[in-house]
Amino acid sequence: MGYVKNRIWNIEYGIWKKGLRILGSFFSKFQIQNSKFYQKGLATLPTVILLGIVSLVIAVGITTLSFTELFISQGNSQSSKALFYAEAGARDALIKIARNKTYLCATTDCYTIDFSTSGCSTGNDCAKVQVTGNDTSKTVTSKGIMKASTRILQATVTLDTDGAITGTTWSEVTN
Repeated sequence: MGYVKNRIWNIEYGIWKKGLRILGSFFSKFQIQNSKFYQKGLATLPTVILLGIVSLVIAVGITTLSFTELFISQGNSQSSKALFYAEAGARDALIKIARNKTYLCATTDCYTIDFSTSGCSTGNDCAKVQVTGNDTSKTVTSKGIMKASTRILQATVTLDTDGAITGTTWSEVTN
């Protein structure tokens, strides 16, 4: 009985071992034969380094895009505020003309309007205004300044013989 049992076991083991060899030869077709990288696992190090570099490049690209968009939006905001300051300066000059028909302020940047503490002295948040002309027509030039952004508006005012304002024309002066 022991002999038969051993013989059956040997036959089963042989079939099992032969099956492994068949499977082994099947899978060996998909493997790099006799490769140092495959045998030692060295291919993982360059792969990890490459993936790390690719991830770093993507992260730097996204960060650069984010900062670029941030600077663009800040520039737009500053430009809008500078236009608002220039318009406020021009309206202030129009009020002065409406109160005093002979009002002139012919020197460049004749008077300033600060929109924050120490606005024009630091070059932030201010309008610089100039009024030129004669009895029938006056030109108001107002420069709005907000940090690096400067916008210039010009308003031309026509006056009748009594000194009343009969019309205004607004335009932005571009460089």
